[in-house]
Amino acid sequence: MAAISPVHPGAGVNGADHRNSRRVAVVERDPNLRQQIQHSLLTRQFAIVECANATALYRNLLSAPCDIAVIASDLPDDNPRNVALHLRQHSDIGIIVLDAEAGYGGQSDGYHEIADACFRKPVDLDGLATVVTAMHSLQHHMRALPTRSGGGQPEWELALDGWTLRTPDGASIDLSAPERSVLLRLVNTGAGGHPVSHDSLIGSLTNDVYDFDPHRLEMLIYRLRKKVALMSPLPLPLRAVRGMGYLCTIVRANG
Repeated sequence: MAAISPVHPGAGVNGADHRNSRRVAVVERDPNLRQQIQHSLLTRQFAIVECANATALYRNLLSAPCDIAVIASDLPDDNPRNVALHLRQHSDIGIIVLDAEAGYGGQSDGYHEIADACFRKPVDLDGLATVVTAMHSLQHHMRALPTRSGGGQPEWELALDGWTLRTPDGASIDLSAPERSVLLRLVNTGAGGHPVSHDSLIGSLTNDVYDFDPHRLEMLIYRLRKKVALMSPLPLPLRAVRGMGYLCTIVRANG
């Protein structure tokens, strides 16, 4: 499987296409549906990369990075779940799955943990375009976040009960039960600047570490970053430590 270059806004084949930061890959075997999606997104000023299969997607991403990939669940050459996991591991690309088996409202048990959104077929084109636009705006916001200076800044605080994360600029972010469990483990086990292992963090979510898909942890952290970005211009002080786990500088509130 070809390696995928990270997504960089404004970087194209020759570095000159100013629309590359609005590039969307549409991976769908049905040419008629691809054309319908393309027409809908073109009205929102997105540039479209049409791909009939996963192989075409990988080939295009090597030379034309995309911000978002819209992936059908019935690809002819690869399991779309594998495609989504590969994209998640090697890029910060937004992922939308088109699933004929999804419930009404886009609920899909097979993809909700690895995709940012899921649409039932036949596709609501207006709804898809709206989600793509919102996802791109969030990506643009997150990439433009200033680098936090450590000197003299108030600290990020996790409330004593663990249900609220408070940012240095005063925002309060309500946490879900899984987010609370992971942050409590990070704050308690990682006190003093020690990385917390993936297994330890997974252990905060389940009693059976070996039967737990580690990509669920990655998605939880990915979505937590996005939640924080909607509430504060400050980036979540949580970083991956290669081969070890995660390191965070959030502290426990005193009271």
